[in-house]
Amino acid sequence: MYLRNKAHDRARVVVASVCVLAGLFMFSSRRAEAHREEQSSAVEARKLKNPLTGDAATVEAGKKIYQRNCAGCHGPGGKGDGSMALSGGTPSDLTDDVWDHGSTDGEIFMVIRDGVSSDMLAYKGKLTDEQIWQVITFIRSIGPKSNDNKL
Repeated sequence: MYLRNKAHDRARVVVASVCVLAGLFMFSSRRAEAHREEQSSAVEARKLKNPLTGDAATVEAGKKIYQRNCAGCHGPGGKGDGSMALSGGTPSDLTDDVWDHGSTDGEIFMVIRDGVSSDMLAYKGKLTDEQIWQVITFIRSIGPKSNDNKL
């Protein structure tokens, strides 16, 4: 009986080990797939170009949208110091040259449209594509300028 229990215990250890390894493999595969999807999205985002000009009317339209939808967290001047900034993470300072989620107009478009976290939610369905481009045009007017569509 002792030998049978010992053999049974070894079999349980082997089965448990195989399950753990299978789980790690599946987790690793999913992470690799997610990483490939992120890379593909980033490449596509970099290709997007702002179809709007930086004229005063577009900047003003973007400013109005920004004030209604973005200033609560990013602050009226885009410094990341809005009154709602304390409700979660630290909002990005849109006037500096450090952009965590990409610096091209297309990458910024994707961040606004699709969101990146529970702190920076998606605005798809809340803002039209044109409104998002207007916001980007406004952000460019208060922050780093685009250089070949890059900061």
